Amino acid sequence: MFRHTRRTLAVTAFCFGLAFSLSALAAGCQECWDNCFAKRLQCRAAGNPVAVCTAAYQACGRGCGCQIP
Repeated sequence: MFRHTRRTLAVTAFCFGLAFSLSALAAGCQECWDNCFAKRLQCRAAGNPVAVCTAAYQACGRGCGCQIP
């Protein structure tokens, strides 16, 4: 009886920890992409061509190591 309860608690704790770490990772990714987008806006405001700013934005995003939002 206690073995089943212990196993359930262990699985629940593991799932909670996994969800918590994934949410922290997602927040870091969002912050990185927001920074890249701000740099893109600055690039466009400086009068650079769209193609140059887009290429820089994509390179910045790849540096984040996250999925494209």
